[in-house]
Amino acid sequence: MARRRGARGFDGTVLRTTRELRGMSPEDLGRATGVSLSLVCAYEEGRRTPEWATLDAFATALSSTVGELRPGQPTTLEDLRCKAGQSQAAAAEAAGLGRSGYAMLEGGRTRSLKAEVARRLAAAWGVGVDEVVRAHAAGVGPVGEAAPVLQGAVLEGLAGHFGVTPEALLELARSIQDTKEGRIA
Repeated sequence: MARRRGARGFDGTVLRTTRELRGMSPEDLGRATGVSLSLVCAYEEGRRTPEWATLDAFATALSSTVGELRPGQPTTLEDLRCKAGQSQAAAAEAAGLGRSGYAMLEGGRTRSLKAEVARRLAAAWGVGVDEVVRAHAAGVGPVGEAAPVLQGAVLEGLAGHFGVTPEALLELARSIQDTKEGRIA
């Protein structure tokens, strides 16, 4: 079973404001979507984040769009995958990639997206190829921005393994990247 996470960029205050503008009570929204009143309130108060299917149901019930309920958030490959209810492993298989290759693509660490991969993902997710291409571009950082490979538990584990501080390990990684890219530190 894939790990489930809520919709990235969701803001409960936007949900509440949109609901109020439509003249709906939390109870009305719950009835229209099959979501309990307590859960609607938890979403609006920011204590919980809805899954994609729930967010989509809210958008439909409010005559709105998922984008309007996530203002300022570009759609990424992760968003398209989650909206389609697919795990990373299933997306990797659909794309014809290994799981780590797909994870790098979704995480924005692979700057190029092959046309065949975009076509396969679009077919698997029921969206257009252009939407997949835009979502990939939204997830890729600006040129020269270091990829966030060393972070969290990975960073701490590697630093402990080599007997250095996480900060020292990051500095070493940056200096190696600068050297490889021809920049003078």
